[in-house]
Amino acid sequence: MAGTQLTHREYEVLHLAIRGLSNDEIAARLAISRRTVEAHMRTLFRKTGVTRRAQLAALSPRSDQIVADPLGSEPTDGNKDSAVPLPQRLDPTECERQLRCYAAAVRGLVDRQFPLFEERVEITVLVGEQDGQDIVVERRWTKPKPYLVYRILCPIGAWADALPFEPEDLALTCDVDGQDVHVDVHPVRDVDGQPLVMILFQPGLQTDTGWVLRYRSPKLWNPLRSSGRDTLTWATATLDQRHHPTINELTLKVVFPAAWTREQMTEQNNLGVTDTERLPTGQTQLTWQHRAPVAAAYHWVLQGSRDN
Repeated sequence: MAGTQLTHREYEVLHLAIRGLSNDEIAARLAISRRTVEAHMRTLFRKTGVTRRAQLAALSPRSDQIVADPLGSEPTDGNKDSAVPLPQRLDPTECERQLRCYAAAVRGLVDRQFPLFEERVEITVLVGEQDGQDIVVERRWTKPKPYLVYRILCPIGAWADALPFEPEDLALTCDVDGQDVHVDVHPVRDVDGQPLVMILFQPGLQTDTGWVLRYRSPKLWNPLRSSGRDTLTWATATLDQRHHPTINELTLKVVFPAAWTREQMTEQNNLGVTDTERLPTGQTQLTWQHRAPVAAAYHWVLQGSRDN
């Protein structure tokens, strides 16, 4: 990528992104809007040729032609938009080594959490009227065994079709019921680019605790809107079946828009039972429940038609 240059502001955004700051945190640090940060990130992806935020870490800031401290100094000509050369990439072997270390660290954190809790899980999925409006609400009642300081989850979504996207686009929020517990929520990627959500409880959970995670899910129900049929898969265990967290009860609620008709939901292995309810808003809610979840993946087939 020789010859490609960044403006001073683009370098500032790159520097903070490499340090792990989110778009909101970068906006606050630089006193600019989130939309401006997002525009700079798109430009950085285009100029660097990368497709994932994590790949930006493979850019080395060591260059004699780059401003030594972009956060504390201005370009010598006083022009904030003056161009500085693009940092050079790390050696591909070193980049791969760093990604392996990162993957091993995340995998270790995921592995260690499962013996530390049991849960009751209720997932509510709202089918949007249009693409990009699908919402997921995961409510969990967690019993620590005996103490839990973090959870790492894979958010529900059609990620293979939705990439590339920014983890911040999930618009994650997390709330704890009735306890003085601070929650930090960090969207990250695994080495394959799939999103993960790291939730840190401060202080850790010592008693039975209810908490709610909310997020947007890009393109989740696009096939349902276009064809009237879709499948949702969710596993009580890790995908490689190495760990089986204790889930005492599993509920899935799917809320269809008011204009839809012929809504149906079945589990492919005939597990659980499904009820249908018409909400006061005119929406239809299908509620599936299994009181003795199995340590395996569930596959729900959904159908519905919308008035066009």
